[in-house]
Amino acid sequence: MKHFRRKPNQKGFTMIELMVVVVIVGILAAIAIPLYGKYVKNARVTECTGRIGEVITAAKAWAQENQDASGNPTWPSGAGGVVDLTATENFTYAITAGGGANANTTAMSITGTGVSGSKMDGVGVVITIADINSSGAAPVVTGL
Repeated sequence: MKHFRRKPNQKGFTMIELMVVVVIVGILAAIAIPLYGKYVKNARVTECTGRIGEVITAAKAWAQENQDASGNPTWPSGAGGVVDLTATENFTYAITAGGGANANTTAMSITGTGVSGSKMDGVGVVITIADINSSGAAPVVTGL
């Protein structure tokens, strides 16, 4: 035990103390890094749901302005810049089950699909609104 005792004028840490600190930091890193990745992915999904909310608002406004022969609002197909479906770095967006149908009685879905080759590859977010007067169901997220 003489080897581990310090002399009064010695300063610093022993090798054992340093190794204990390295092990503790390694354990913390092993726990924190996967959790951080999950938080980043969830933030990107939140970005997608926010963008889908913007698309829903624009589609509802378009439907109110564009009516069929009977005076019923009609859903946009999303083509030709009717609503902004520009892809972002992580997701592409599409409108399905709309396309001129009566917005008072027909559901419409907006889908965000993870860009192939990105960190969100394989992730999908779908929000469906039952009709023009509903706010939409909770987002369905797949691939997380």
